[in-house]
Amino acid sequence: MKGVVVCPQPRAADVGAEVLQRGGNAFDAAVATAFAQMVNDPFMCGIGGMGTLHYYRADTGRSGMIDFYNRAGSKVRPDMWEKDCKGRTPISGYSLFDDYRSEIGYTSIMTPGTPAGLGLFHEQYCTMSWSDLIAPAIAQADEGVVVTPHAASVWTRYAQPGIPNGMTRVTKTAECARVYLHPDGRFYAVGEVVRLHDYARTLERLARGGWQEFHHGSLGDEIARDLEANGSYVTRADIAGYRPDQGPPLEGSYRGYVVRSNPPPGSGATIIQMLQILEHFDLGRLDHSSAEHIDVLARAMAAAHVDRNEYLGDPRFADVPTAVLISKDRAAYWAERIEKGDFPGTADKSPPGCTTHLCAMDEQGNAVSLTHTLGTASGVVTPGLGFNYNNSMKLFDPVPGRKNSMAPGKARTTGMVPTMLLKNGKPVLVAGAPGGSVIISATLQAILNIVDFGMSSVEAVTVPRIHCEGLGIEAEATIQRSVVEKLRAMGHKVIHSPHSFEPIMSRAHVISTIGGTMRGGADPRGGAGVAYSW
Repeated sequence: MKGVVVCPQPRAADVGAEVLQRGGNAFDAAVATAFAQMVNDPFMCGIGGMGTLHYYRADTGRSGMIDFYNRAGSKVRPDMWEKDCKGRTPISGYSLFDDYRSEIGYTSIMTPGTPAGLGLFHEQYCTMSWSDLIAPAIAQADEGVVVTPHAASVWTRYAQPGIPNGMTRVTKTAECARVYLHPDGRFYAVGEVVRLHDYARTLERLARGGWQEFHHGSLGDEIARDLEANGSYVTRADIAGYRPDQGPPLEGSYRGYVVRSNPPPGSGATIIQMLQILEHFDLGRLDHSSAEHIDVLARAMAAAHVDRNEYLGDPRFADVPTAVLISKDRAAYWAERIEKGDFPGTADKSPPGCTTHLCAMDEQGNAVSLTHTLGTASGVVTPGLGFNYNNSMKLFDPVPGRKNSMAPGKARTTGMVPTMLLKNGKPVLVAGAPGGSVIISATLQAILNIVDFGMSSVEAVTVPRIHCEGLGIEAEATIQRSVVEKLRAMGHKVIHSPHSFEPIMSRAHVISTIGGTMRGGADPRGGAGVAYSW
């Protein structure tokens, strides 16, 4: 086998497998898959977005991160929205304004980083040409992409009080409505074909000019003119001055495996902390999805979220005690409290699914875990360019002086956790997920299901799932009612979903060689693309 690619979009996974078949490595497959995801799921990811990429290079044994988070435009001021904010959403904590300024429109946009991030990764690690890796996405955009149930749900899933619905989002700008609504003025239905010719032409410009065309070329000029003319806080200098961050991943351990994940403002420290707390408990002796299993799992999740809520921020602007968060001492502290029966935290939040993810691994042992996103998309499309911009401003704190308050050049916190487990210096499990802070719990459970419960990759991302950030547990319908009743008797607040595959749950993706054979698992909660290359 030459390798495997997993992601929520089956036709994007196909692209990655075809690159492997043509002799590309996992790095080539990841870049090609990412661009194909952008046209197959254009409200979840795109060149107007951001991401975090975790790689392992087999020939050197080196792991690394390329983080390309959105950064606030230079026109942002910490107190500019404080007086107008109407609060935060009870789910995910989005800032609320009567005019939706942080959620949709030009004022919701932060400086994009995706072209620079993928471009830098390509320059350093890929073997195939940049234009060859973008070509499949261009072809798909021109030929038209078939609307999947998951893609269709993106336009209709926004139901929180204070958050604009899908039609309001898509019609925020006339150009977005022209490109992404059916000519009849409705959303495209499942099975219909959307042709994205403008996006294809933009990707052709990127293919010819390299990633620099977006940040330094005429495409960047065109983008900046539109943003600056319509009240965005992002300037031409912001786009040209954007630089991804490079460095090593954070490192912890779990049951004999080395665990590596992303540094702040991503949440790699949180998933490492959860694993190291749970290492104090013999999960394997518990029945999966039993009350006893869920009880300790939920408490460990909640404990790590206490620290995440208190300490996580952009390390350029805040002192984040990462070494403490991933220390064995901190894990032991929380484990002792859990053993005494403590219920850490008070939150019961869980954000709706957004973002996208991919994992790729090849026969040489190269591996990539990449999460990238538009947030939930701003509804802004520059005339003639065809792609959406991010709406990352909604996750800043509009009150100045706090860890996640807005400031020029600052990145907001994210739940992204592209994670790898290594044995004898080589990756044996590559994991990640899209979907806000639910990313952390989904990725955690996929890892536990393989390591502690001996599941296959497919089982690990399919079995019943919970999410917990505090005293409240979100449980899928497949958690037995008797288990829910027992959890409530233990003192847990349990929200028992009517959905067997709950839409708010993140969509976990894994590739595992534990057991000796490379196998991929893509979450059936949304898309489920697994593509092998033989």
